[in-house]
Amino acid sequence: MATALHEMLQPLSGLLRQLPADTPLLGLQGAALVGLLAGVLLVCRRLGLPLRRRSLILGLSVGCAGYVVAALVANYGESGLRPTLVIDFLYLGAYLGGWIGGLLSFALVELARWQFGGILHLGAALADGSVHVLCGWVLRQMIDPRALLHLRASTVMWVWLGRLVSTGLGIWVGTALSDTSPEILALLWQGRAAVLPISLLVIYCSLLLLVADAQMDGQQAREQAWLRRDPVSGLPNRQALGEWLQAHRHRDGAGRACLMVLELGNLNDLLSRHGHEPVSQLWRGAGASQGEGLLHELLKALQDYRPEPFRYNDFSLALVLQGTGLAELQERAALEALLQRCEAELSLRWPGYRASLRCAVVELEPAFGAQACALPDREITQALNSLSRGVAYFNGLMRQDQALEAFIGGQIDHWADDPDKVPIWLQPKLDLSSGRVGSAEALLRLHDPEGRPVSPMRVIAVARREGRLADLEWATVVATASLLQRLESRLSGVSVAVNVSAESLCVPGFAHRIQALLAQCQLAPGLLGLELVEWSELADDPLVQTNLLRLITLGVPLSIDDFGTGHSNLLLLTRFAFSEVKIDRSLVTSFGDPKSQMVVEHIVALAHRFGAVVVAEGIETVAIAERLRSLGVDMGQGFLFSRALPPEAFVAYCQQPRGGLPD
Repeated sequence: MATALHEMLQPLSGLLRQLPADTPLLGLQGAALVGLLAGVLLVCRRLGLPLRRRSLILGLSVGCAGYVVAALVANYGESGLRPTLVIDFLYLGAYLGGWIGGLLSFALVELARWQFGGILHLGAALADGSVHVLCGWVLRQMIDPRALLHLRASTVMWVWLGRLVSTGLGIWVGTALSDTSPEILALLWQGRAAVLPISLLVIYCSLLLLVADAQMDGQQAREQAWLRRDPVSGLPNRQALGEWLQAHRHRDGAGRACLMVLELGNLNDLLSRHGHEPVSQLWRGAGASQGEGLLHELLKALQDYRPEPFRYNDFSLALVLQGTGLAELQERAALEALLQRCEAELSLRWPGYRASLRCAVVELEPAFGAQACALPDREITQALNSLSRGVAYFNGLMRQDQALEAFIGGQIDHWADDPDKVPIWLQPKLDLSSGRVGSAEALLRLHDPEGRPVSPMRVIAVARREGRLADLEWATVVATASLLQRLESRLSGVSVAVNVSAESLCVPGFAHRIQALLAQCQLAPGLLGLELVEWSELADDPLVQTNLLRLITLGVPLSIDDFGTGHSNLLLLTRFAFSEVKIDRSLVTSFGDPKSQMVVEHIVALAHRFGAVVVAEGIETVAIAERLRSLGVDMGQGFLFSRALPPEAFVAYCQQPRGGLPD
């Protein structure tokens, strides 16, 4: 078998022996150059370098390779003509790297010629190298290597033809500038002619690498384009909108622009009637290109502002209006009329549905977010939530409101880290018979940076929207426990209740945390109470029931807040041992109505039957206080007795002597 293989390889061995002696060395140089280009392209792709920097690095790499090759073959052979691909290094350095890459290749190769070949014929060598660089640069202007998506034989032959021209011009210029004997000139022609087949192979492999790299660039660009486009509507998506905003904010003289977000205010009604499929096609981009559909009408009506459409979310459309500001749009009131026309068209399209569109308009300014590409989501959400139908302009008032919400969010973060900083005030609850302070309610009293009071309901709304309500309530509980620990010796058994919602009761281990807090502050369980609000919908939750039963076992007083309204459930009194029932202030303020009095009578009787103390909140007159006392209400809370007081003022209030109700 070995003999048969040897006989098969005999013709190939004979052919290889007929090749010039320098062919293997030239082949190794060509393979090294192609391998170097492949490695450089791979590294550039991994680093995500753009095409311009990639070309420069290619030219520099080819020049470095030329320098190394010149050093390696400096002492090869006895004649002054060394077998190198120096012409290809210079030619491809300029073709791949442009004029900067060509100059770098030229400098490195000619440095190697001077360093390892001496200064003999240096002028001719410089002229010869300049011709190759120039030819490579001229060919680059004709056939851009960065735009090669397909490799054709004609392209390879054109590049190789340029190499032939470069060879001939280089020899002609070099011999014109030096005294070269005919014998040396013949050897030079012979040597450069022998290199041409290998040069063709190097050019083919280099172009093949460039085409493969360009095809990967094209595929990556297509994938990125799909990532920036909504597959359902065909419109650019939020990512594309963010990139547009980034480019706009960095563009010199970009001018003013506004972002308009449009959505259905009664979307749930449409979904229940017609399902998701027709709604998902609401802002379909194809309709605009075909001259039909709601998007086309919008773009046509707003064409003076050069609108750019984007898909903001699943059911919302974003339009960038250029060359206009918020005040101008608000003054012209064109958007309101446009929305009415769109509502009429949608109502006709979907029978039985009356469309209600709402729109938020935000002026695009660098102030929106630290990142240039950040979307003004908070501003858009705030504007949309301010109305169910119509146009909401994010103007100065909304901007102040946004600043207040940001301040509240920052305070919640601060309180979560340091609960002792929570501004807790105390409103007393008085025994309606003796006038003695029996307990108090802990209330949040926050002031904005200008010293204006912030509504506790506003703080709760921000915490709920950000999913931080349980954190806020726990910080309030901890702050109240710390306050009780400091004031216990001066309050003579006065308990304080803190409002908590279902979100806190749904936290696993909430009751155990209360137990640990009482032990840490060395408080009797009866001093720290909990007023439960907005929790009836989760009363059947097993976790809520576990926490409630554990709190009752610990002896923590529990109170049902707003009893007598839709927020409470009469069955709760039969399931849990509540210590206190608070009559809602709406029943107290309408106490002149006989029906309200009858409801209060039933609440008192029911609460006393289950062993709970009855507290009426919102008492403002002595007459109402006396009437409530006559019906059996135990304690009262309201402005008649006192507003919420700072802790020290509350202690002073408790220490004042009282013999009954105020006059």
